[in-house]
Amino acid sequence: MQKKLSKKDFKKFFGALKKKHKIFAPTKKGTITAYNFGTFDYIDDVKWLNLDRNPISSPKKLFMPDGEALFKFEKIGNDVVLEDTEQEWKEKRVLLGVRPCDIAAMAKFDKVFNEAYDDPYYRERRKNTLIIGMTCNEKTDDLCFCSVTESGPDSDSGYDLLMTDIGSNYFFKSGSKEGERWLEESYFKDVSKRDVQARDRKIADAKTDLDLEKNKLDLTNIKEAMAKAYDNKLWDPYGKRCVSCGSCNMVCPTCHCFTILDKANVGQTEGKRVRIWDACHFEKFAKMAGGFDIRPDKLSRLKHRLYDKFYYPFITYGEGFCVGCGRCIRHCQSEIDIRDALREVAHE
Repeated sequence: MQKKLSKKDFKKFFGALKKKHKIFAPTKKGTITAYNFGTFDYIDDVKWLNLDRNPISSPKKLFMPDGEALFKFEKIGNDVVLEDTEQEWKEKRVLLGVRPCDIAAMAKFDKVFNEAYDDPYYRERRKNTLIIGMTCNEKTDDLCFCSVTESGPDSDSGYDLLMTDIGSNYFFKSGSKEGERWLEESYFKDVSKRDVQARDRKIADAKTDLDLEKNKLDLTNIKEAMAKAYDNKLWDPYGKRCVSCGSCNMVCPTCHCFTILDKANVGQTEGKRVRIWDACHFEKFAKMAGGFDIRPDKLSRLKHRLYDKFYYPFITYGEGFCVGCGRCIRHCQSEIDIRDALREVAHE
C-alpha cells in the first residue's frame, strides 16, 4: 500500500504513535557540539526529531542494550532468589526514521539472535517494535557506501512503514499488515503518478550521490578475494595505524559481540547479571584460559574485524555483514578508510 502524508499533518501521525508506543528516533536532544551527529533516543515531542542525517549510533542499542540486566538476584538466608526482567523487554515501541542501511543491519542481527540462536531478550524487543524507515535523499553522507553493499538508498523489506521526503509531503509505503493499518488513518491521502515519480527521482538522486568515484568498489567476489589475502602484506600499514580503540565496533550496526558479568553489592547479597558490549579490537578479547591469546597484536585484531564483515559471515550466514553506513570510517581515530583496504584486496 502507498500513501502520502502532508508535512503539516505529520504531528497528527506522531501524536497517534505516541498514544500507543514509546517513540525512539534520530535526535540531537541534549547535544552540546556541532560535531555531534545525534543519536537514536526516546523523544516525546516531534520538535526533537532530526531526520537530516544518520545518527552516530545505530538502532542496535535498542535491541541489545549495552549493560542490560538479564536477571536480578538476591540472597535470602541460604537461598538465592532470581527476578526475571521480562517485563522490561515487552514495552511497545516505535523506531522512527531509521535509514535503509540500519534496516538491513537489523535483518543481519536477526540472523544471529533470532535464527542461529533464539535470544528471548532480543526477540521480544524486535517483536514489540514498529519499524518506520526513511529512505536517503540527494544529501547522502559522503562516507556512505550502502549502494555497494546493496543496503540502500532504498529498502525492499524489514520495515512496517517506509517514508520518503518528496517536498511538501512524505511518501509512505507499507511493509506489513500493521503498517497498512496505520495508512488507513484519515490524514493519509492517496498518491498520484506525480508523487510516485517524485519518489523515484529522490532515490535516483541518492544513488547518483552514492556512486561517486570514492565508492567505486566491486564486492562481487570479495569472499574469494579475502580468502587469498589473509597473509598479504597489504594489511600491514593499516595494522600500524590502528590503535585498537574499538570505536568502529561500538558504532557498527552489525557488531554483536558481548560478554556477561555478575555485578553484586558490597555485601554480595544482591545484584544482577548483565550483558555488555565487547569488541574484537580490544586487547583482551581473544585471551583464553592460561593467558593464551590467539590475536595478540593490533594487526591480527584489525584483520579479524574486516574478515568478520566480508568473509566469515558468508560462510555462516550466506552474506556479508557490512551495510556501508560509513560510521567506522567517520569515527576511526586513525582515519582508516576500509574502502581503501577493500579496493586493495579486490585488485590483488
